[in-house]
Amino acid sequence: MKKILVLSLILSLSLSLALGGCSTTKKPAPKPAPPAKMTPTPSPAKKPATSAHTRATKLAKAAEKVEGVKSATVVITDSTAMVGLETNPNIEAKKTEEIKTKVADEIKRADTSIKTVSITTDPNLITRLKKVAQGIKEGKPISSFADEIAEITRRITPKTKTK
Repeated sequence: MKKILVLSLILSLSLSLALGGCSTTKKPAPKPAPPAKMTPTPSPAKKPATSAHTRATKLAKAAEKVEGVKSATVVITDSTAMVGLETNPNIEAKKTEEIKTKVADEIKRADTSIKTVSITTDPNLITRLKKVAQGIKEGKPISSFADEIAEITRRITPKTKTK
């Protein structure tokens, strides 16, 4: 009987140590950091439009005056204007070529420093031109788009007029 009592005692002691020793200790939660003092900062002023963006916007508006043009995106590099034209739906190819010629003439009339006008109606190239134009509008230097502009220039095959 003494053996059973000793065994029971050892077993219960072992069990209590096993259960008590294996539990994880709870650490107190870290104190929240005091709120940082916020000093009011002036909101960034809108960057003024660059001269290239201003010129491009002026030329896009001139292009949009041509009948059959839905919208135009213009990017200017040196004396070249790259134009992405979205024409009204259901315009046949022959009429599109006439519109491109009129747009090229209108752009040269609006800005006499433009010597070459490259025009595309390809939706992919128009999207790429819009991205470049948006970047320039946001104040990024045109040189940061050199590779993209070179690629667009290589792909524009429609009307290119040089004075």
